[in-house]
Amino acid sequence: MPSLNDTVTAIATRLLTLDPGPLAELRRMEPGGAGTPVFWRLAAEQDLPRAKTDAWMRIVRIMAILSDKGAPETRKPLHDWKRPLGAALADGGDTEWTPPPGDDPSPVLSEARFTRFLALPPEDRGEALERMARALARRRQPGHGLDCADIAKLLLFGGDPAPVQKLARDFYNRLDGAKRRADKEKEGTA
Repeated sequence: MPSLNDTVTAIATRLLTLDPGPLAELRRMEPGGAGTPVFWRLAAEQDLPRAKTDAWMRIVRIMAILSDKGAPETRKPLHDWKRPLGAALADGGDTEWTPPPGDDPSPVLSEARFTRFLALPPEDRGEALERMARALARRRQPGHGLDCADIAKLLLFGGDPAPVQKLARDFYNRLDGAKRRADKEKEGTA
């Protein structure tokens, strides 16, 4: 049985090859609904567990939302296990993100919105995560990936606090790291 990371990697790789139309179908797919032929092909290829079909529909939909637009040959891989989702929510998917010197860093996803997400019961995380993904997709630099396994863990293991804790740790590590850099730059100019 493949690991979750292997499954997510395979799905992300498959999304890279899709024409814009089928990718758009996945973005519009309603989790818990009938699905799309593209989803069912992915489910068959990856032998996704039937008991978790609704969660996998949402995972694939979010990954499609975050995927680069355009022709398949112009897209870059979405899944990058070295770029945590929490960090991407803080910096908008911009690996070069730095706040202006002297300013407190402001995350792309507001702390208030992030805090509300952390407080949600597991069964309410799917829609909220999708809204955050849409906001991130509008800001994310094309070609800058993120760890899609973080998305899957949040939706597949709702009762486990570890994925939510990792998300928070990664968000605040990125945000506070930027704040420390801004403070050092501020001290250097004083």
